[in-house]
Amino acid sequence: MANAASRRMAGGGGASFAPHRFDRSDLAVAAVLLAICAVLYWDTTRWPAVPETLAQNAPPTTFPRLLIGSVAIMALMLPFERVMKERNGGSLLIGGQARARPIVFVTAAVITLAVYGLPILGALPVMIATSVLLPLLWGERRYLPILLFGVGLPIAVTLLFALGLKVNLGFGWAGALFR
Repeated sequence: MANAASRRMAGGGGASFAPHRFDRSDLAVAAVLLAICAVLYWDTTRWPAVPETLAQNAPPTTFPRLLIGSVAIMALMLPFERVMKERNGGSLLIGGQARARPIVFVTAAVITLAVYGLPILGALPVMIATSVLLPLLWGERRYLPILLFGVGLPIAVTLLFALGLKVNLGFGWAGALFR
């Protein structure tokens, strides 16, 4: 019995029991993200209640809280990513190796334009344009899947939120066509 344990510790067969450490930068990023999530969630508790005459199915705090909760869950998983990768024999070599490529900034610009275009053009046309344009910018050249994704996903999201959850999406100029 003691012989098998000493072989495992020496690397001779069996699983290794060497402890894996958390990366301090991962812990710091997770802590900062969790702190931001806590502040943002607290801020949603201070929002005024919507009058019954204006209320829809979901209160205005629902979507931000779901988003904040999703970010918090991912932040909690962040420190474990490196540990799990190392246990499987891999390595995460991230951070500081190279500058961000220009496509990162182009993507940020497209998303920023989409946010500012929402009130003017409406949710559906902006989602379709963004869902088609981003894969093309990223180098995807299979046009049929891009078209199916670029039209199908925004329609599904619109149906889910507008019809299923009764959320009033901004329809902008495009909404005037359907009035």
